[in-house]
Amino acid sequence: MAVPILILGASGSGKTYSLRTMPQDSYGLVECEKTMLSFRGGKKFARTKDFCELEHIVSVYADHFPAVVVDDFGYCITDIYMRGSWGDEKYRDQFEVYKEIAGRVYRFIEFLNNLQDGKIVYLTMHTDTDAMGNIVPATVGKLLNEKVNLLGMFNIVILCELNAGTHQFVVANKGPAKSCGAFADDVIPNDILTLDSGIREFLGWPTIQPSDNAKH
Repeated sequence: MAVPILILGASGSGKTYSLRTMPQDSYGLVECEKTMLSFRGGKKFARTKDFCELEHIVSVYADHFPAVVVDDFGYCITDIYMRGSWGDEKYRDQFEVYKEIAGRVYRFIEFLNNLQDGKIVYLTMHTDTDAMGNIVPATVGKLLNEKVNLLGMFNIVILCELNAGTHQFVVANKGPAKSCGAFADDVIPNDILTLDSGIREFLGWPTIQPSDNAKH
């Protein structure tokens, strides 16, 4: 089974920026909204918000790369909501929009789990806060938040933060961050290669080797 990992953070917290040190031949990238990356020298990427296309692209990438990044997955959710709420594709019963969102997301995470061993799929999303002040993924639809419980579908959730001008990953001991004890520290550098290596070592999988021209 593959390992899906959720990376959460506000705009500018370093979700996409963390890709800067990943060797370009080590991962496939799908952008759900952006048309350019937040650092120089980034690799070419596919772009879609459609869940069927997304599953196909991720499947192809997983056959060729040890890691896949879907950035920003939340826009796939927003796209269903916008198409189903206005215009020619508007649902007559608006509750059906939320049912489709919940069903699509649930099935997509199950699809990721069933990819081949040795693969890690990173999904980045923006953050929101719930009624209790907890940090949660920014989504639309109570059905997804309450019935599916998106955070509960991931064993590893990473929180991106900008602290005193430094981008960092929180991996444990600050909700909703969790990493199954894969790291000795609660905070690590904002660097997906470091994150990826730590998880692969924890799982006993081969690690991705850094490239000579990795950008820091």
